[in-house]
Amino acid sequence: MALEGSSAQANALLLNLDSQQREAATAIRGPVAIIAGAGTGKTRAITHRIAYAIESGVMDPNRVLALTFTAKAAAQLRNRLRGLGQPNVQAHTFHSAAWRQLTFFWKEAIGGPLPKILNSKYEILSEISREEGLSGKPAFIRELSDEIEWAKGKQIHHDDFISIASERTLSSGLTVDAMAGIYASYDQRRQSRGLVDFEDILLFVSAILEERTSIVDRVRDQYRYFTVDEYQDVSSLQQRVLDLWLGKRKEICVVGDPSQNIYSFAGSTAQYLNGFSQKYPEAKVLRLTNNYRSTPHIIHLANSIEDRELSAARNATAKAHRAPQLTEYRDEQQEVETISHQISDLISSGVRPRDIAILLRRNDQVQEFERVLTLAGTPVVLAGKRPFFALPEIREAIRLLRGAALASSGKKVTPAENAKQIKVGSKISDHQPLFTAISEVLTSIGWSPSSAKGDDPRLLLYELAYDLVQDAPDADLRTFVDEFDNRERDAVEPLAIGVTITSLHTAKGLEWDYVFLPALREGVLPISQSTSSTLSDEAGLAAVAEERRLFYVGVTRAKDEIYLSFTGTPSRFLAGLPLK
Repeated sequence: MALEGSSAQANALLLNLDSQQREAATAIRGPVAIIAGAGTGKTRAITHRIAYAIESGVMDPNRVLALTFTAKAAAQLRNRLRGLGQPNVQAHTFHSAAWRQLTFFWKEAIGGPLPKILNSKYEILSEISREEGLSGKPAFIRELSDEIEWAKGKQIHHDDFISIASERTLSSGLTVDAMAGIYASYDQRRQSRGLVDFEDILLFVSAILEERTSIVDRVRDQYRYFTVDEYQDVSSLQQRVLDLWLGKRKEICVVGDPSQNIYSFAGSTAQYLNGFSQKYPEAKVLRLTNNYRSTPHIIHLANSIEDRELSAARNATAKAHRAPQLTEYRDEQQEVETISHQISDLISSGVRPRDIAILLRRNDQVQEFERVLTLAGTPVVLAGKRPFFALPEIREAIRLLRGAALASSGKKVTPAENAKQIKVGSKISDHQPLFTAISEVLTSIGWSPSSAKGDDPRLLLYELAYDLVQDAPDADLRTFVDEFDNRERDAVEPLAIGVTITSLHTAKGLEWDYVFLPALREGVLPISQSTSSTLSDEAGLAAVAEERRLFYVGVTRAKDEIYLSFTGTPSRFLAGLPLK
């Protein structure tokens, strides 16, 4: 329902929203909490809310800050807002927004050289582990990193780690005393090298804002309206920074899903989302339950896992999709090889490799799937293994596109001038000017999408353009180049043309047409650490509940079909589910 006195332009923003999304979009006075189930269009709701509030004169676009947790999600927010006519709204991750402030106020508040960001704790922790005679395996180093992130997210200094984490069972197998020593050594080495990690950025900013009234006043004058996406994932440190940005004001909208809180190992907690109405008794609490992503079969399965009330809202298609499948295999090798054959059959039937994913609970499971699929000739995508922005053919292509964008600055190309359609994978471009402009530039170096092989990285430029115009239909070549630069800065690569093999944690926020969830057995999901006898009853119940939420997240990544399988003792989470 539109607000009385809203402009026609503002009301037009509500036309393509369902009733729940429309209620969220028109709740433009804070505080507001939106409980948004998987696939219910939360990004659509919050971006339309921001745009509607601006068009209604309630918000100043230059004083809005939208916050989320990944650079890719922030880029999507910016593009959606640009497509809604609001290119000036700031959308960043917590760490990016804090780093911008830290950079701006560093000289005034602290002085001296600005530290450099440590993008990964891996190198320093590997050094320490090697010197201490501990394991150098990547999985072990990741566990050390997770433990430090948990402590910093909980605002626990290494001097206090032993006393506060005394009853904590560490996944690394180390004693709390040993972990405290590694934590202290890590911080000492990081500081001596003039580095800050992502948690330090938030710690620095919070300290500055708490101690310098003149600075916090300027920050609060700049940002007056806040939207926080994935609010179930905030840590106490992030909440501390958010409270400092807000002050005593209440112009805040949070959106999240308690059933998708899966990062407690890094200090995140759903307590702030669940307790929002206690903190703000006057808050509007709204719900999005219409799932537009998945088939009714998959939604029914998801609801059975996490006792949710998602409703099927996706448009019906002519193609009949199989109900969720559960298969038992005699051993892991049969499971991996059969899944590889099933994926080959899907690709042979016309499914794009990039629309298929294998989601795993443990990172050590990735290698065997990669090996078997690669031997079968199936292209695969692994996180962190595609230096897309550094590829010479991409650097050359973007150099030419940048020049063409500058040369055509201010010149509008209309669809009538470009009747040619361009095929990208199985997609036909429905925004002809941008695709034609890119094609004309790349043709000058003898390259075209129609003659390219499926693994040519330049095809990803078209995929990036396709994704861009879904959010910003009026995007031109200049907008495309700007988007490329933003993604390069934030290391957000376009989706590759291959089957994705990744962890369940990494998959959160993503979606695929066909999803495989193998190894659904006791000791893997739930992971053995969550059922350890060393955990207290309360901690054990909480750990298993989070593993169940992780299963829910995996299932809700699937749009059309999902395949579940196990060997040995089936996961307790499979009991009673509607599976064939």
